[in-house]
Amino acid sequence: MTTESARKHPIFPPFTDWVDAFALMGGWDGKSPLPGIRVEEVVEDDAFVVHAELPGLDPERDIDVMIEHGVLRIHAERHRDKREPHRTEFRYGALARDIRLPQGARDDAITAAYEDGVLTVRVELGPVGTKLRHIPIERR
Repeated sequence: MTTESARKHPIFPPFTDWVDAFALMGGWDGKSPLPGIRVEEVVEDDAFVVHAELPGLDPERDIDVMIEHGVLRIHAERHRDKREPHRTEFRYGALARDIRLPQGARDDAITAAYEDGVLTVRVELGPVGTKLRHIPIERR
């Protein structure tokens, strides 16, 4: 094997590829069975906003956003092109990310938009009860 061909096809990928792969395997907690989606979460103007990187997808066909029990779930599927690539670094298949919503999130007031490869999900925030409340205990 020549030195040139050894550089083209290394035995082990670069360390940064290992770190990226680990981070995308369900995030750093490793709880998700599907590769993760990189997200950015911000609170702005009484809303919790999630930006998710999902380039090259058709939002009507490939992306599903749902909410259940205070958890926002983003599920997407990237389909392989019919042409056989010579070399690719794209990841194909199913991607998913679960994001716990903050207190006060109104799961009945959610919007989602897709622009330039970024999915933006906006969840309105309502008031959070901060008063201490004692709960009476029944004697049975």
